[in-house]
Amino acid sequence: MKNLLILIAFVISFKALALDRASADRLLQQRQLSLQQMERSGARLLLGEVTGAGFVLPADRVQVVFVRGEAILRKEIESMDFSPATGSLKDLSSFRVRGMYFTKEDVRGAIVK
Repeated sequence: MKNLLILIAFVISFKALALDRASADRLLQQRQLSLQQMERSGARLLLGEVTGAGFVLPADRVQVVFVRGEAILRKEIESMDFSPATGSLKDLSSFRVRGMYFTKEDVRGAIVK
């Protein structure tokens, strides 16, 4: 019984961190944006954390970053720190938005152009 409760808690916590197309579109709609419109204009949705192979690209191509149930627009990002200083998303250490710092582990996905 204890193992079952631990498994249920793990599944629920993992689901809370997961991001899929529908969730990304819902977060964008809260910002008066549409995933379909962005994709029609040449953007693409990348899901997962920044250590994935899809994130070996320059950070200046990022249009939207998804973190903890929020879509952060590029213009809202105050600063980005990289280690080493390559400017590539795979080397992102942290970024600051509205005075709050996020690390690359907080990133659930991004829209890039």
